Amino acid sequence: MAKNKKKSGKSTKGTRKRKKAIIQRLDRQDWQYILGVLAITFIAFIPALTNDFVNWDDDYNLSNNANTALLTWSNIVKIFSEPVIGNYNPLPILTFAIERSFFGLNPTVFHVNNVLLHLVCVFFVYRIFRALDLNAVASGLGALLFGIHPMRVESVAWVTERKDVLFGAFFLAALWFYIQYVKTGYVKKYFYAALGLFFVALFAKIQAVSLPLTMLLVDYYYRRPLKIKLVLEKWMFFLLSLAIGLLGIYFLRDQGSISDTEVYSFVERLFIGGYSLGVYVAKFIFPYTMSPLYPYPAVIHWSIKVIAVISVASLLGFIYLAFKKDWRPYLFGVLFFLFNVMFVLQVVGAGQGFLADRFTYIPYIGLMFIVIYAGQEFYKSNVKIGSYALYGFCALMALYFIMTFQQNKIWKNSDTLWTHVLTISDKTPLPYRNRANYRRDQGRIEEALSDYNSALTLKPDGALYNSRAKLYFNQQNYEQAMKDYNQAIALDSTKGEYFINRGAVFALSNNMQMALKDFNKGLSLEPNHANGYKNRSLIYQSFGQWDNAIADISRYLQMHPEDADLWYERGRLKNVTNKPTEALPDLNRAIQLNSKQGLYFYEKMKCLLLLGEDAQAKQLLQTVRNFGIQIEPEVQARLNQ
Repeated sequence: MAKNKKKSGKSTKGTRKRKKAIIQRLDRQDWQYILGVLAITFIAFIPALTNDFVNWDDDYNLSNNANTALLTWSNIVKIFSEPVIGNYNPLPILTFAIERSFFGLNPTVFHVNNVLLHLVCVFFVYRIFRALDLNAVASGLGALLFGIHPMRVESVAWVTERKDVLFGAFFLAALWFYIQYVKTGYVKKYFYAALGLFFVALFAKIQAVSLPLTMLLVDYYYRRPLKIKLVLEKWMFFLLSLAIGLLGIYFLRDQGSISDTEVYSFVERLFIGGYSLGVYVAKFIFPYTMSPLYPYPAVIHWSIKVIAVISVASLLGFIYLAFKKDWRPYLFGVLFFLFNVMFVLQVVGAGQGFLADRFTYIPYIGLMFIVIYAGQEFYKSNVKIGSYALYGFCALMALYFIMTFQQNKIWKNSDTLWTHVLTISDKTPLPYRNRANYRRDQGRIEEALSDYNSALTLKPDGALYNSRAKLYFNQQNYEQAMKDYNQAIALDSTKGEYFINRGAVFALSNNMQMALKDFNKGLSLEPNHANGYKNRSLIYQSFGQWDNAIADISRYLQMHPEDADLWYERGRLKNVTNKPTEALPDLNRAIQLNSKQGLYFYEKMKCLLLLGEDAQAKQLLQTVRNFGIQIEPEVQARLNQ
């Protein structure tokens, strides 16, 4: 077996200059492989480009996230100081805000950028494999394996998982620079480049905290003496990892995202972690039954314990054997996998599943390195048989390509997503509820109601009653909607949305006092609920409290600046309160967002009359008439003057 025999030590100036020559420069052949791999990977993910958003965290992270509505300094500060459903990943949220400010909520833009970031990761995997002394062919095959492995799909095709491909791009770039630092005899510019990239990666996803351990593996691979000075050399990396790690745990606990819904002992949690480890290795070889959601089992079955013990024992045994026999590349690969997956093995449960395909995005690079390195060495020793093995590998890549292409289609929309989940696991209410929500919003009432009822038979909770009540509300079955909202509040009185939704029922029942009471209660519990402000503004209007109504619409527009109707409504109310100077910009904004609404032009015409700009108002008259708007007598009289 080939061994890496590079020696470390303090480099002289001449030695350092000599070592610079070992950095692999990309030649024409390298670029041919890179471009070929990138093209194949892009084609494999083409179905993702036409996918929609899904109702699994895309709303929390993007469409309903007030901090992404406007790209302002205030919102940027909030992005970096507030978690989203317990997760501290500010950099992906910032990219969402940037995209939204330029393109609105166009799902294609977000999917295209996810795919592009994945291609960046593929590029750096190639560069890392070349830097680790694999030849161009082997590096190309390794990058292709990373690019089109079906377990990549969740990280790329799900908009919310921008954090995987974004942190991956910075993580891998940082790792590549650190490898250059070691190979050049410790040129500091590479070390600090790695540190800067690592700092950015930490704000993309907390999983980046494993980079310092991965850097130690690079030291081991290049036979740097395993002494404490290697850790001290990286003290800034470890300090940043510790700080962001503790911050992430704090936010998870503070938001209640560390799972306590399924109660397991610590030992049972260890079995879950060991079982997950074995499943991830198995799915690397053949990615079977891929699902966006793997619900926790009701009990830890003996089979889970057996698989956990076998998985951990096998892994530890291999690590011991590889260390004793100095199988350096193989130990590097398996520890790369372990170090990068161990923090997401759900020993401390967070989230609603104990497995996730996305958790393997970076860890699998270690296993891929083992496969590619072994293949390269085998091919060198036996070209004839190695050629047959290469054909077999290419056939496997073709299979992976097809699986990835098809797996992207699962993420087409919320219906395809949750229907797929239910084919694998139909014993948990979440997929029924989320599919029902989508079908309800699509007007597929009977299908949605069936899904809600199925979910309620499994595990009734406030969220389910609240969701089903919305269906009844949309069907104008206010009596049944009120019953479900009451039930939701009885089960959980801490959710502001439930009160806000019930307030809408009171309003339509002409019970404005009770409606206002519920809106006030709901917004006190959930001060960023946009529709709460929108609905309460209508109550204030019914009471003639114009300033309060304007204030609520203003809060709503901070979160949904793309809503033309509310810009119009605020402008209309400012006209009512004789504030035409303030009204005109609002009405212009409404027209800018939607120039096909005649009422917007009519209200602007009235505003211009209030401002004494009669000539400009008359210029709009024909436009208003073209829309068929009935002009009020007093307005017509003013125009005739």
